[in-house]
Amino acid sequence: MTDAVAELDAIAVSYAPTRGWPKELVDHIPLAPVGELAYVAGVGRWLRMLRAARVAIDGDPYQLCRDVDRATELARRCIGTTLRLVVARRLERSLTLWTDTGVQHFNAVIDFAESADGLWIRRRGGGPVLHVARETLIRFESASQEHYEVVAVDGARRCA
Repeated sequence: MTDAVAELDAIAVSYAPTRGWPKELVDHIPLAPVGELAYVAGVGRWLRMLRAARVAIDGDPYQLCRDVDRATELARRCIGTTLRLVVARRLERSLTLWTDTGVQHFNAVIDFAESADGLWIRRRGGGPVLHVARETLIRFESASQEHYEVVAVDGARRCA
């Protein structure tokens, strides 16, 4: 672990992998909204990081994490600790459309298909499939961006 910075309702924890790539990973540990699944998972990653660095805490960890500055201060004590991270490769797709009415940009695209009557677009988060009629569509361009997301934090293996 190389750094920890307080954000609005999260802690941005930076890691420098000892092998492989990328050269740096940033884990945004969400500390709000309280009770949400992402919050519980974030507090769990924060606790495992503290335990690996042998940083003791007093009190309820969920209560401590409600104060982002205090949680960041405790996380900064872990700088220099070697951790084993479980990461997942994420691919974020987007689509830009040029139509008669202008340019539209769609993020979180799951899939799109071109048909005789136009373009069909499925987006993450549910909702109806979007349809852009062939008559209004001038051109379209898809793009993708790859990043890695920290899924879990484990303490480094110790030799017995």
